[in-house]
Amino acid sequence: MIIKRAILKKEKDKVASFLNNFDLKYDKDIVETLYLEDNDKIIATISRSDYIIKGLAVDEDYQGLNLASKLVTEIINSLALDKKHYYQVFTKINYIPIFSSMGFKEMVKTSKVAILEGGNKGINDELLSVKKQIEFKFNLNLSDFDIASIVVNCNPITIGHLQLIEDASSKHDYLIVFVVEEDESYFTFKERFALVYLAVGHLTNTIVMPSTKYIVSNLTFPSYFLKTMDEKEEEHALLDALIFDKYFMPILNLKKRYVGTETDAIMIRYNNILKNVLGEKLEIIPRFKHNNQIISASLVRKYIKENKINEALELVPNATKMLLKAMINEKYQLSH
Repeated sequence: MIIKRAILKKEKDKVASFLNNFDLKYDKDIVETLYLEDNDKIIATISRSDYIIKGLAVDEDYQGLNLASKLVTEIINSLALDKKHYYQVFTKINYIPIFSSMGFKEMVKTSKVAILEGGNKGINDELLSVKKQIEFKFNLNLSDFDIASIVVNCNPITIGHLQLIEDASSKHDYLIVFVVEEDESYFTFKERFALVYLAVGHLTNTIVMPSTKYIVSNLTFPSYFLKTMDEKEEEHALLDALIFDKYFMPILNLKKRYVGTETDAIMIRYNNILKNVLGEKLEIIPRFKHNNQIISASLVRKYIKENKINEALELVPNATKMLLKAMINEKYQLSH
């Protein structure tokens, strides 16, 4: 059988229809799809989004013919041609043995899905590198101190975020603030990181770091093959919590992770799942208010889009006002 690449829309639609039989979906961010046919009928397929391998499925009547291994080998070869020598895979747990037999290492799994990684380096290497960067920059040994952490998107950072960070930093020797790297927000990662860095400049025990590709990333969680929003979000939160608990906390000597209370139903469930996994290592702090209104980045963005710049600037830290105003002006010019 010849491995084919889905290039035409009708080929991709055919793959999408095949995947639907396996409770999988064909993601919009897919950059390459391979498939095998028998009598014009798709019998196996695999896809990738950047360095993420996904959408592996083999027709039950054709299992045992090593088709999955052939497709995985071909997609890895394609990654190598694309100069990508690290890769992750999200798969249903029944496919774990196939990937394990090809050198992939299981990172975490739930009762439904698993994340594995392969190629050069991995999560342990990356987090040890993060540890060395922090220890070198601040001339300290993380294992000698009480370290806590917060994971934030800060789109953009508000006085609510800052109060949360200040509160957490006051309870520990050092606080690591991980800023989400995924560029799916109104403000880019570089913009958000700069704003957070400026806002916490007065806190000498607070360290601002990129989140890495391992937490709160669209590429890091296999939400694409779970049918319902509830199920998808629960698996997303669970995998996030498991990765943080298994790798981030021991390697970086983190004693606590802080989150703010949420009003959105899905985010409340997210916090509850984090709590179930992290237990006493997670502390939920009540959200702060301004003029009896809960402070949120979404409210700041709402004001910006309504051209209520002064109202937006009231809700952000003083240290960020000038830079944020410049960013808003630039975005306005680009959109007109």
